Amino acid sequence: MHYYNLDYTTKGVLQLKQHFSKKLIVDIIFILIQTACIVGLIITDNYDYMRMSISNLLFWLVYIFLEFKLKWSIPLYIRIAVTISIISNDVLGELINLYVTSFLFDRIQHIFGTYSLTLWSFFIIQQFVQMKFIQKKLIIIFFITLSTTLGTFYEIFEFLQDELFKPVIKNQTSLLDTDLDLISDVVGGIIALIHYLSSESLRLFRLPFEQKCKS
Repeated sequence: MHYYNLDYTTKGVLQLKQHFSKKLIVDIIFILIQTACIVGLIITDNYDYMRMSISNLLFWLVYIFLEFKLKWSIPLYIRIAVTISIISNDVLGELINLYVTSFLFDRIQHIFGTYSLTLWSFFIIQQFVQMKFIQKKLIIIFFITLSTTLGTFYEIFEFLQDELFKPVIKNQTSLLDTDLDLISDVVGGIIALIHYLSSESLRLFRLPFEQKCKS
């Protein structure tokens, strides 16, 4: 029995090291691509979008710091999804300018961005309050509320950018655009909810405070 426990502990340590290595790779790739995007926006004199790209890079760097300091952990899939959503926003939407040239891209980006950030926020909030949410009804209410809140804050952020910096291309071009953004955010939240409830790997993902309690 003693040898079995030792083997199980060794296996757990190896899994933690593999997870750390994979998330480190994801973060390094993200930082490199995001930095290249910022340089590209500077070269093309697109300073309005450059501010957003720098803000997104700083946001993730602050999260990496907090994750390390507070010993947080999120599923690797969610880490990849969030970084892809940021890269697609900045590289495809702003550097390549798909926000202007493609109406469909804006809708897809809002759906995918809210989907990934809702999942990310759900795992972060659980660790912040040191509580695992397991009641299905509570999870449903939480996901819908979280996605609409994220969408609302993003629209407020866009409004403040338009008012403070007066960009050449406004973030909020019309009331219709804002309404469609909010609808897309709700759709993204619903998709995140369905994915979470149907994914055993996400539901059974052990948060750091759960591991401490068990030990």
